[in-house]
Amino acid sequence: MSDQRDRPQYGEYASVDEQVAAGGYRVEHEQPSTAVTPLAPPLAATRVPGAPPTPRRWDFVLTVGLLVFGAYSVASSVPSLLDFGATLDQMYELSGYGDYTELELARGIGIAILVSQSVLYVVTVIVTLMRLRARKLSFFVPLIGGALAAIVIFVLLLVAMVSDPALAATIGTPS
Repeated sequence: MSDQRDRPQYGEYASVDEQVAAGGYRVEHEQPSTAVTPLAPPLAATRVPGAPPTPRRWDFVLTVGLLVFGAYSVASSVPSLLDFGATLDQMYELSGYGDYTELELARGIGIAILVSQSVLYVVTVIVTLMRLRARKLSFFVPLIGGALAAIVIFVLLLVAMVSDPALAATIGTPS
């Protein structure tokens, strides 16, 4: 039986052992080890293009921790936001500004803060889950969501305080 293939050039049909032996080196075969070697994650340079990236455990733990903190933050603020007028009145008393007078405005702003926090949290969870499923870095998504929620709260609280004539009268009078 003859080989119908073209004559090989430069060892293209040779096995690795045959190539090494052709180079003048002695081929030694090691006995297979019975010890189990632990699997190591592939290096970044050895990853196959198109393969999903290796998961980052620290990113997952940090992301879940931030999401749990965000859920606690939103849930624990519900009572004070539903009665935001009383919350502002108590804050005014502690600060020495007198009584908060715009209670209807405060009720609306409290509900606006609650709705915005809830919507931002849901969007944050959705975007975070999408990034976690794609095995992309995701810890920063809850941080951005929390920063946006803090900005919204600050702006709406500022609107509630600036709209109160009692505060303007207190600040405008010299002590």
